[in-house]
Amino acid sequence: MALNLAGSTTHYRISYDDSLSSADGLQRANALLGVCEQDYTIMSDWFGGISLPYALPIEVHIDPGGYASAGWGPPISLKPGNGSGLDVVRYLLVAEVVEMFMLAQNKGWFASDGSNEGSAGEGLSRVLSAEFLHQVGLGANMAGFDTARLWLNSDRTDYVNGVDEHDHTPNAKSGCATLFINYLSYQLGYSIKRIISAAAPTLGGVYRNLAGGLGNPFPAFKTQLDSAFPRFDSAGHPIVSTIPGPNPDNPYPLNLLTENPFMTIRIFWRMNPGRNVVNLNWAALSADSAVAIQASEYVAGSQQLPDGTEQRFIGAASITVDNITPHGPPYDTNRGVTFVVNVAWSSQLNICTDITLLSSAPQQVIWIGPRTVNGGTASGVNTPSSGASAGPDQISSQSDAGPVTYHTATVDSSQNMDMSSPPTVSTSLETA
Repeated sequence: MALNLAGSTTHYRISYDDSLSSADGLQRANALLGVCEQDYTIMSDWFGGISLPYALPIEVHIDPGGYASAGWGPPISLKPGNGSGLDVVRYLLVAEVVEMFMLAQNKGWFASDGSNEGSAGEGLSRVLSAEFLHQVGLGANMAGFDTARLWLNSDRTDYVNGVDEHDHTPNAKSGCATLFINYLSYQLGYSIKRIISAAAPTLGGVYRNLAGGLGNPFPAFKTQLDSAFPRFDSAGHPIVSTIPGPNPDNPYPLNLLTENPFMTIRIFWRMNPGRNVVNLNWAALSADSAVAIQASEYVAGSQQLPDGTEQRFIGAASITVDNITPHGPPYDTNRGVTFVVNVAWSSQLNICTDITLLSSAPQQVIWIGPRTVNGGTASGVNTPSSGASAGPDQISSQSDAGPVTYHTATVDSSQNMDMSSPPTVSTSLETA
């Protein structure tokens, strides 16, 4: 057996084994040459445009073998099986190249010693390969490559926090990883690109990077699946679970109508007349968060509600909230939200604010006005003039705007996302 070169592109040099038939060898190699660069562009975009850590073009071999497997050193060896279509060849190539991108990223998806992708990276590889098929219109997953059932039909051990970085075989460990990454994307709403960039040594760490450093995600993840796919029947006999639908690795979303995705923190303040600039440091938030805030007066020391909070009421003063601005990485190391409470009254008032995290990121972004690109200004974007509003580090009070009071509160970041216990909040106050 020998390799015959079919051709080269920017990133790949594709050959086929001469023992293969023309349909399985030359024709599949030529067909792959026609689509491999557009497929590479999809993967490169997922990983933020980073480069692969190998000299280009990378050797890709279409080799004989049963359905279907692949591996890489490089070179990349693809064994789609006799008679398999181009979709199988493309799927296998994507599954291997995304693992190369994980190694190049070097932030946790790959084993710390660079030896292999481990159970978490194997799960990501399988999720991304299925996402690729979906994105290019080739289906929801490739037959025979699902692993979620291997974890569902096991003792359901925590491989979210207990990643095995030296096991990348299709088993319960990678099945758990595949399910959890789909949970992050299709249940919690994080985009694939954000999940990839939130890389960490464990999947629990990926979740905390996404959600703001809070909580252990495994109990909620497992409880939801235990409810949807019980491990045992009423007599204690094991139930063999399979995920219905086009993708047997992805049961999500589950129970959307019964879940409450919102989190609210209520803070009682003593605010001055005029403009009160408020900053809440809250690790659950990010610069991409969607946040809603409401404010009203409250009665201090009386009319206490059953939950221990104070009664709110509508007084004669106008209380308004504006300029709601979430903040966090990559441009701010502090996660939270800054906003303005305007108090139209001649003396201090007791003000209650409810700060609600609606979602970690918008489901869709639409540009109507101009946008800034790559740190510069896009066509049609005006740069701020001397009369423009000040930035975060240049807050100033104008003579006709009245006094400005700055309030800061910090939520204890060690508390769990479920907010089952009252948050610990520290505050500070400064008047300009």
